[in-house]
Formats: sequence, C-alpha cells, structure tokens
Amino acid sequence: MQNQNDMLEFLEKENEDLKRRLELCAKWMQKEVKAQLLKIARRKTASLTENSKENFLKENQEQIITKRIQDYFWEFLLLNAPTKTLEYLVISEINFYNYQVNPNLDGFNVISSYHKIFDSLIEQVITNNYRKFCLKNGQTTIRANDPLEKALHLVVNKKYILWVWRLYWIVKSIKNDEKLYDYWRFFKVYLDKNPDLRDLILSDEFYNLFTKVVNSEVFWAKRHAGKINFKDTNDTRKIMVGDFLDKTSIFYMFLKSQSIGI
Repeated sequence: MQNQNDMLEFLEKENEDLKRRLELCAKWMQKEVKAQLLKIARRKTASLTENSKENFLKENQEQIITKRIQDYFWEFLLLNAPTKTLEYLVISEINFYNYQVNPNLDGFNVISSYHKIFDSLIEQVITNNYRKFCLKNGQTTIRANDPLEKALHLVVNKKYILWVWRLYWIVKSIKNDEKLYDYWRFFKVYLDKNPDLRDLILSDEFYNLFTKVVNSEVFWAKRHAGKINFKDTNDTRKIMVGDFLDKTSIFYMFLKSQSIGI
C-alpha cells in the first residue's frame, strides 16, 4: 500500500513538472513566433509607398498585423505550416492594408500570397505522401488519355506540383462518385487510408469554400488579366483566412489538421 502511495505521489510530481515545462515551451513559442512576424512585417513595410508607409507606422500596423495573425492561428498551427507561410501571411496583410488605402490598386499582391500558401499546403499535407503512396504501390504507369491523369503521372514521377485547380477537380470527382482513372483511383485509396485528411477535404464545409474560391477565378483568369477588384480580394480573404476571425477558413482547417492535440 505504501509503495502504491509513493508511486502515486511520484507520478503527480512528474505531471506537475511536465505541465510547467509545457507552459514554458508554449511561452517560448509565443515569443518566437511573435518575433518572426514582427521581423517580417518590418522588412516588408519598405515595399509600401511613402504615404502608405507613414500611415502604416503611425497606426502601428506592424504590431496589429502580428497580433492578428498570431491570435488567429496561434503558435502550434504556425509552427506546422510550410516554409514561408508566415512571410506570405504578413505580406498579404500589408498589401491588403495598402489596398484599403489605395483602392485603385489591383488585388494581385494579396491573392498571390494566398495562392503560394495554398500550393505549399497542398504539397506538404497531401501531395508529398500521395506521391510516396503511388511509388510504394507501383502506380507509376499512365493508361488513360486524360489531361488530369497525365498531370498526376507527372506529379508522382517527376515531382510536379499538384496545383489548386487540379486538387479541386479530383475532390469534385470523388464527391460526385464519377469514374476514376488509375491515378485518381489511387488518390481515393490514399485518402481512405488517411481518414483525417479525407474527412477534411471531402467535408461539405471545406468543399463549399474550395468551390467558391475556384469559381471566383481569382487564382487564374482574373489574376492573369489584372482584374482582381476589392470585392474579389475581400471575399477571397474571408475564404482563405476568415478575416482572421472565423476559423471556418481553408488555411485554418488545413493547418489544424496537421496539429497534434488540437
């Protein structure tokens, strides 16, 4: 009985020690991410026009943007993000501020950052392991004369990027239970073996947002034509980052799916 009490006391002390260490780790991460965000914001402020830069600094936008991003995603999500995600988030917010000040500008710079983040997330969260899955299971041959099947062949064998619109059409085909060629079929099998990822990208919540951003054409036709107006930019910001308020957003859901213990 005494030994059991001693063991219980030991475990309680060990748990308390672990709790203190986790709290210290969380504080360190919070400080580290904030420092990175501020550093990026100060470096990228130079890209603003002189008038915008003066107002930007006067309104303390560096601190505001840093806090906005940090509070929304918090450290665990940001530390799981692909390289340069922090930088692109800061750049998008600085350019969004500049766009609000100068509404005659094009929203390309804001949308471009979102596009880069999205492609990076797709590569890290989906494509990298899908590619390994195909190679491991011998899916390296193309048998169908289909544009997307050919694209997936290059994704697997030549390490091409999947791209946003290609992922959308794969997801759409799976949701609609359409005929799937070899690489598409392997993608579905891959998702079935990764239920957390499958439940994310096939969920109505995620798919509806994905459909909105694809149908808006901000990543394709409007971007290349230089016709991204403020409404397009504002709507895309809501879809991708939820205005940094609504956590039903594409980036938040993607990053959350990669975080342990959330």
